[in-house]
Amino acid sequence: MELVDRARAFAADAYENPADLEHPLEVARLVRSAGLTPEAVAAAVLHDVIEDTGVDIADIAGAFGSHVAALVSAMTEDESISGYAARKQEHRERAAAAGRDAAVIFVADKLSNARRMRTGQKKPAARKLAHYAATLELMRDTYPGLPLLDDLDRELAAVRAELQSAPA
Repeated sequence: MELVDRARAFAADAYENPADLEHPLEVARLVRSAGLTPEAVAAAVLHDVIEDTGVDIADIAGAFGSHVAALVSAMTEDESISGYAARKQEHRERAAAAGRDAAVIFVADKLSNARRMRTGQKKPAARKLAHYAATLELMRDTYPGLPLLDDLDRELAAVRAELQSAPA
């Protein structure tokens, strides 16, 4: 079975609710559209599985190898860091330092979430929008021309515009 198909099946087994796969599969589609490798697409499918399920990084490494595991690890927040802002800053910096593939997956994750904010699937929160804007800035500085950055920029602008025009 192809690596990405195995990742989909693995994630489907890990998540109790099939609806929980919508976001990871959208992130994977974005990563694929950016022209990344099957390993990166598989990591995109699995990017939230450690945070959201009982799966650990050893499970990922055993099933998909060290490269996919490293990408998933870069996408996993360090819950030992207290404070939202500090935890998000560390995560952005770690994802950027993990290489271009990790950076694209990270941006794709934020793009998917911003789109979900616009469709009402996810509530727009000021601190999330600030984190996404800081992600955009860091990734643009670190990887000029990185795929999906312009899409994220447009989506964030649209979310902000909708929030400003919403009745109080």
